[in-house]
Amino acid sequence: MSPTAPTAPTAAAPAGPAAPLLPPWADELRSRYLSGEASMFLVHGNLRDLHPWVAEGGATAWLSLRELLERFFARSKEIVVSYNLSEGLRCPDRATEKRLATLINTKRALRGLSPLGTLPRSPDEVLPLLEELITDARQTCAVIFDYVETVVPMGELGFMSEADKANLVALQRWSSDPALLDSDNIVVLCAENLSDVHRRVLGSPQLATVKVALPDEAARLRFLGSIDRQGISAEVSDEQLAKVTAGLSLVQVRGLFRQARQSGEAITFRAVARRKKRIIEQECHGLVEFVDAGHGFAEVGGMDRLKEDLLRVAKAIKDGHRARVPMGIIFVGPMGTGKTFLAEAFAAESGLTCLKFKNFREKWVGSTEGNLEKILQVVDGLGYVLLIIDEADRSMGSATDGDGGTSSRVIARLKEFMSDTSHRGRVVILMMTNRPDKLDADLKRPGRFDLKIPFFHPEAPAEREKILRAVARRNQIGLPDYLSVEVAAEATGGYSSAELESVMLAAGAAAAEAGRSALLQADLDGAVQDVIPSRDTRMLELMEMLAVFEASARRMLPDRFQDLSTEDVHRRIDQLRAILGPRA
Repeated sequence: MSPTAPTAPTAAAPAGPAAPLLPPWADELRSRYLSGEASMFLVHGNLRDLHPWVAEGGATAWLSLRELLERFFARSKEIVVSYNLSEGLRCPDRATEKRLATLINTKRALRGLSPLGTLPRSPDEVLPLLEELITDARQTCAVIFDYVETVVPMGELGFMSEADKANLVALQRWSSDPALLDSDNIVVLCAENLSDVHRRVLGSPQLATVKVALPDEAARLRFLGSIDRQGISAEVSDEQLAKVTAGLSLVQVRGLFRQARQSGEAITFRAVARRKKRIIEQECHGLVEFVDAGHGFAEVGGMDRLKEDLLRVAKAIKDGHRARVPMGIIFVGPMGTGKTFLAEAFAAESGLTCLKFKNFREKWVGSTEGNLEKILQVVDGLGYVLLIIDEADRSMGSATDGDGGTSSRVIARLKEFMSDTSHRGRVVILMMTNRPDKLDADLKRPGRFDLKIPFFHPEAPAEREKILRAVARRNQIGLPDYLSVEVAAEATGGYSSAELESVMLAAGAAAAEAGRSALLQADLDGAVQDVIPSRDTRMLELMEMLAVFEASARRMLPDRFQDLSTEDVHRRIDQLRAILGPRA
């Protein structure tokens, strides 16, 4: 029998009751199995959630992944068995367990072995037994292998134990065994993160992967209709709640109601937002943080050209013109030029939920990739997200040979995510860096990062004055009309936005120590004299020239850079690198 034409289609669609309606991922698995694409699948993603089982009569039950698979396969398979390290082999009912035990002991008797008293637990006993089961065409069976990453974890072969190597070989052998491909049997491996499973298993030619996504709005709305509301007060409708719970699993949605019942508090928009923030930050194990942008562009001093470009993007997002929204944005320029502050203001202006990457890199093999996958899954589920990656040259720097290939895998996954055009207008990745030359060149290309915005120290005294006044407003520092902020602006040429903020805060501190709420000219003049700007001028100039080189449009550049040719920029960058030596 050809591997491309298994007997599965007839067995998976038996006569009798119509097949139940399945969630999208399960329907995809069924379709790919019936088409003969594979007999071995790896299901990953939102596995530890509730999944709808809609029976013929239309009644919906909310089941765990294993329960749903057991119910579905029991319709067409003689034996359905699940396995994990904790529980060992398990069947959905006593009748199936008896059939399995009889089959195992019959095979053992043929080899002259005594019958088993209980079903085994350890992989070295279970895997050979399951291999005999799935390669025997005389019966039909389905094997559900949960937490498969605990049996074949990601790791370098040289550091794996003999037992782990044996397990790895066994699963690789299963995926390419003609007896399995020609049988009416199916194996479903389950792992939340693909990166936790050994890459040799993932690379098996006959293994197909199926992603279980977070529930969409329609699924959440249907689930909300099934929740018992006794003892719960809600100030939002189910339709509104289905929208604001984007990014949560159904188990987490159910938890909102359980907490409300226990605490006696009403379910409000604010309560849901607060709980959702805690859930997602906990779900990502501190890998991301919510940024509550409490300011818009009005609080950002200067940067008029940059704000105009970002306002156009924000308007396109609000108006639903997704084609006009860049897939990604890069803020590039020296430190202290206001990149983070403007990014948070953009989040507020666009209405996007703002998340910021924290340190997701770890020393353990596969952990970094798993952390990134978890973040991207949450971001994809939330939708309409601004994902900020600060100091991108460190977390997303070009791949090196010193990290075992981790950097190259992280960058490759991010490229794949950013190349998914379904994210356009829903997910905007905003990277910030002062060393764009250390980022992978292909990562920065148009189509992934369509907008590259350069940042520079404020050029003109008028711009520096705007920044000084904005800092004073933000920090409630009194500026009387008689105070000459223009003098301070003239005297701070070459200062960064962060250094100008230091000047104003130092002046405010001097006034506060004297028991005044408003500044005197002496406070401001003294702060200008006291605060020392950065003296690493060569490094700052290199960062500025790199920002000029990366800029998407000439209109974003200060006047002094407008007429520079590409050759001029290259020449000056090379000169600065020669001067800075190893520091560059």
